[in-house]
Amino acid sequence: MTQPLVAVGPVLSAVGMFWANLLFNLFVPSGSGQAMIVMPLMAPMADIAGLSRNVAVSAYQYGDGMANIIIPTSGVLMSILSIAKVPYQKWVKWILPLFLTWVVIGTASFVVAVLIGWR
Repeated sequence: MTQPLVAVGPVLSAVGMFWANLLFNLFVPSGSGQAMIVMPLMAPMADIAGLSRNVAVSAYQYGDGMANIIIPTSGVLMSILSIAKVPYQKWVKWILPLFLTWVVIGTASFVVAVLIGWR
């Protein structure tokens, strides 16, 4: 798993770790469950890719936090939408621009974090 990270460099590795966590949150929406599965992999991957562990933890936190507002496997989100009588399709149409803005800002923050040598 680390060979592609080493090949693309630290900036793309950090962004890739963030995006991987965004996608992984679809399968494990629980924050603590995701941390238990992902962090034992991401910490050594960050070390091998030349990233600080702060970047690895932030990739996990950003991915988990941002995705929870849109993933249909989140029990909390689906319960809230059900109680509010808001169809999921309507929610996605409304929240998607904000979510995409967050993802762009998150991606940019990882680029900046690696370029300034955040430790």
